[in-house]
Amino acid sequence: MSIAQEAWTELMKAGFGLVSTSLQVSEMMVASSSVIGARMTIMGQAARRPAERDYAEITGMVAEKVVAVSKVNQALVDQWSAMLLDASEQAHHLGCHALSGRPLSARDYSSLIEHWLAHGTRMVTRTMGAGGLALAPVHQQATANARRLGR
Repeated sequence: MSIAQEAWTELMKAGFGLVSTSLQVSEMMVASSSVIGARMTIMGQAARRPAERDYAEITGMVAEKVVAVSKVNQALVDQWSAMLLDASEQAHHLGCHALSGRPLSARDYSSLIEHWLAHGTRMVTRTMGAGGLALAPVHQQATANARRLGR
């Protein structure tokens, strides 16, 4: 498969990933709605009869948000780090050609084009995937809460 075909294939996969992410957003919104409703009931009951309520759900709400946001941050930092490493490697590749002190051959130009196409494709697909990576921990928590609170 040519570099261009590989790039097109990766971009198509990333496009399907965007569709998957949009479906997860919808699923998360439905789950969040049911979780918010259940938790409002729990908090209302605790406000009416404080001594008779189990506060585990209420206190767990803050902790789970901290964990989810931490996972989101880690996923985005990992993705950003991978992109920076890729950009650094691409700059190194270009610098090696620029500092070689010899004129670029057709093979050198071909190599540069292949590297830039692969690099650009990785940058675009990583950017397209960042939303799904950031959504995953929040989606997982919201849907798990909806299942647990729906029982």
